[in-house]
This record gives sequence, C-alpha cells and structure tokens, in this order.
Amino acid sequence: MKRTSSFFLFLLVVGMLLAITPAQASDYTIYVAPKDSPAYSFAESQADSKTIFAERSFHRALDGASKLLARGGTVSILIAGGEYDGKAGAGIWKLPAVKSPSGRLHLLGGWNDDFSARAPFDHLTRLVTRYGRGGAFIEIGRRSQLAELVISGLVMDARPSNKYDGDMNLMKSGTSTYRMISFAQLKTDHLVIADNVFANAPQVVFDPYISPMSGSATVDIVNNFFLGNVIPIQELSAIPFGTTLQTINMRNNTVVSNWPYNPDPTSSNVSAIGLYHSGGAQNVVIEGNVFAYNVGGAFQHDWTEDRMPKLTFRSNLFFQNGMLFGAEGDGDGVIVGKFGANPRYMVLDLETIEDDFGYRMEDNVVMDPGFAVDQLLYVEIDEEDPYADHYIEGYGTAMDVEAGGLPFAEGEASAYGVQASQIWQQ
Repeated sequence: MKRTSSFFLFLLVVGMLLAITPAQASDYTIYVAPKDSPAYSFAESQADSKTIFAERSFHRALDGASKLLARGGTVSILIAGGEYDGKAGAGIWKLPAVKSPSGRLHLLGGWNDDFSARAPFDHLTRLVTRYGRGGAFIEIGRRSQLAELVISGLVMDARPSNKYDGDMNLMKSGTSTYRMISFAQLKTDHLVIADNVFANAPQVVFDPYISPMSGSATVDIVNNFFLGNVIPIQELSAIPFGTTLQTINMRNNTVVSNWPYNPDPTSSNVSAIGLYHSGGAQNVVIEGNVFAYNVGGAFQHDWTEDRMPKLTFRSNLFFQNGMLFGAEGDGDGVIVGKFGANPRYMVLDLETIEDDFGYRMEDNVVMDPGFAVDQLLYVEIDEEDPYADHYIEGYGTAMDVEAGGLPFAEGEASAYGVQASQIWQQ
C-alpha cells in the first residue's frame, strides 16, 4: 500500500510540474504594409492576433516584436515594398531592448502585395528619413540579447537628412551624421545584414559591433549595395573585448563610389572598408564582391600584419580605387594602409599584396564591372608630391537609388557583386 501511494504521489507531482512548464515557444509573423494598399488588405486577411499580426507601420511592428521575443521562438517582420517614415515621421526606427537569448528576429523587406515573393531590388522597401534625423535609421535597444538578428531587403538613403550646397556637394555643417544601423552592444551568435541598399551616408553606414554570445558567433554581410557613402564600414570587427567573434563573411556586396569624410591623403579613415585586428574576429573572409571607384581605396589596413585575423580575399573584382592618392592603374588602391608604422599611406595593388603579404589571395580580378557610374570626386594632384595641396571638386554628390537603376555588374563581370537571385531565405 505504501509503495502504491508513493507511486501515485510521484505521478501527481510530475503532472503538476508539467502543468506549470511553459509551452514550447511559437514562431510569429508580423506583416507590414502601407495603409490602404493591396498588401495591407492581404495582411489583415491573414492576421489572427495570436501568431500572425498586421501593422501599417514598421515601428509598431518593432514594438510588437520586442514583446513577442520575450516568449522565445522566431519573430519575422515581413515588410511590403513601399515607403515608411518612422514614428510621427521622425525617420528613425527603434527596437526596444530585448533579452531573448533563444529568440530570433528577422526583418525582411521587399515583399510583393500578397507576400508570396520577395524581390528587394524590385519592390523597394524604403525607410524614408528627414532633415534633422536624430538617430540611426535602425537602432537596436541597448545590450539586447538575441540568438540571431537578420536585417534584409531594406533601402536606407541618407540624402533627405544631408545638407548640400547649390552644386549638390555635401556640407558637413547641418548634416546629421548618425550611423544607419546601431547595434548598441547587441549580444548574439549570428548577425546577418543582407540584400540592403545603403546610400549617401555622411559618416559610417554601420560597424558590426556585436558582443559574441559564444566562440562560434558569426557575422554575414551579404549581397548589399554600398553607394556613395563616406565610409561603409569603418571597422570590420565585433566588439574587441571579451569573447572573440569566430568569422566575418563579406560576400557578394557591391561597394561603389564611396569617399572619405576628409578628402585629403593625409587624413584618417579614407578607405571604404576598414580592416581590424584579430581581437575583433578570428577569421575574415571577403569573397565575390565588387569594389569600384572608391576614392580613398577599397580597404584600409592600419595594423601590423602579425596582429591581423586570418584574412581571405577570394574572387573579388577591383576597379579604379584610390584616386585620392593619384592612382592611375585600374587595379590600384586595393589596400591603402600605414600598417602600423609607416608615416604615409602605402597604396597597394593585388600583385603587391599577393607577393609581400601572407594573406590568402585567390582568383581576384581587375575588371571593369560594366555599369555606368559618374565619378563623384575629381582630384588634381601635384605629380611631384601627391601629398601637396590639391584641388577637389564634386565632394559628396548624392547618388540616386531607383529600382532598375542599381549598379549590377554586367557581362563577364556579372558573377561578382550583388546577385538578385541570391536573396537571403529563412
């Protein structure tokens, strides 16, 4: 009898524990589309207010996502093509701080009217900012925690928050210089920035400053256009303290006509992409990209080689970078750097990098990408002293962002840079 009573007591306790154990985390979908649009009508028809929701604004969807993420699972915000201007038209979007170490947040723009297909470079999802912008386009709540964050298929053009003179040259005074994305020490194991258009940033577009959740954390920067920005990525690095990021992959991006904030060959931060030391990542793989017409060079290298991560440059296309330093050859300006000790920048081509450095260099090419881009910065340099005073014209002229007008590489070069057929998939 005692044994039987103990057994039934055991079953009772187990049943009570099961009753109070939280249910398995659900996945959630939030459809976003402009008011009175066919896409919003479809979104309303799908919403059940349990796992599927419809919103007319991206910022409301971010607010809702922060609450859903507290339950764990994956929250997918699907955003139809169209224009979105932020809360009260402020031109900024904030995700409230979330602590969801198992949660995944996917921000996916570029959907058609019935959300059956996603084509971010045809159905442009524009985050429209305004003059006096008071923050990043997208700001993640400070020290949030997510297993994965994906930002894909959005157009961020800083032109409305920039100030230009009568000749459309950028004016530093009066221009908002906040970054386009601020991660605010996000703790995560996987960050994906894919299929976006970043244009006319008057300062840095973003740095992948995340806090790795584990030693296997990875950052994927894939299939983005960086057009006419001051500096797309100043430091290709996670937060260089604590756990070291395992890998940064920079793949199939088109990095075109980016230029330095101080267009002077003696200034700092002149190149499009800044390479950082091994404290920021163990491995950096740069593959399949187009780097063309970047005035201060494609990459900047300010650390000694022995302090760098394992660097791989594979199957990238380079064309006419580094004209700020008087570069004349199509293959010049692949790397511009002081390498920790040099008083002046060295401007290096592919052959020099392959011969003099121990980085992995495979199948990179010098080739005209085939698209028409007006060079935005014209420089007259003293042939005897390229560091002497020189004349600069066309400072920071804005680039257009239109569907059908994006600079996809053409002909033989079409395998490089952004690929419209390789959009990130869940």
